[in-house]
Amino acid sequence: MDGLVFGLCALFGIAGTVLSAREAWRQRDRNEYRFARAAAFGVCTVGVILAVPPVEDLVESATGMDNAAKLGAHFCAVLWCGSLQLMLVDWSYDHEVLIASVFARIAFAVCVLAAMLPLFVATTDESVEFTTEYATAPGVTVYLMIYLAYVAITCGEIAFLCSGMALSARQTGHAWTAKGLGMSAVAAVLGVAYAASKGSYLVTHYLGHPWSLDAEEIVSPALAGLAVVALITGLTLAMVGRRRASREVLASQAI
Repeated sequence: MDGLVFGLCALFGIAGTVLSAREAWRQRDRNEYRFARAAAFGVCTVGVILAVPPVEDLVESATGMDNAAKLGAHFCAVLWCGSLQLMLVDWSYDHEVLIASVFARIAFAVCVLAAMLPLFVATTDESVEFTTEYATAPGVTVYLMIYLAYVAITCGEIAFLCSGMALSARQTGHAWTAKGLGMSAVAAVLGVAYAASKGSYLVTHYLGHPWSLDAEEIVSPALAGLAVVALITGLTLAMVGRRRASREVLASQAI
């Protein structure tokens, strides 16, 4: 299941990264944020590639470190959520509060990564994987809960920002941009659902009444995959919408 889902996500990620990077290069003199989006897509692509089981095995063999690919995938997920959060904050917030908002979110992401790393070092070995299957290991549960809490919080804000911008774009007649941002908001909600699915299993396992692990191992990857594909697709549609709007403005000025 993981191989199919994350392999498909990797294909979408590569396509989205290439398209976004090409657009960023075209608009390099006017739209710096486009490079941030291309970088975010690239980080996401690396993360989902690391989550593909054969790639996990290859990375562990190459590095000689247990769970190296899992750590890399989780760090990429944190950087992906954080970079999208910063990009959307830059789009949405006034200049007066932008700097403080950006630094607050950077500090939050750094604290999450700083908490995850020592837990990983203290817990990892060849008999443990950082998945819900090994929830009996306290270090795994705490590590995953920190990671999932961050994903839920950032995806919640991304959903809020995208939905607000989608409504604004629809009111101003930018249909493509509105559709793209609306899809991005739905994708972020799916990201929250992924965190809730995996987190609820960990919580119920701790309480002694977990729900089906087999079901969790199907539901959570499916939600994660749908979130990644929908978010990349939605932001790419928003990019196309902004380009169309710019062309319409230039055409009207020429007339």
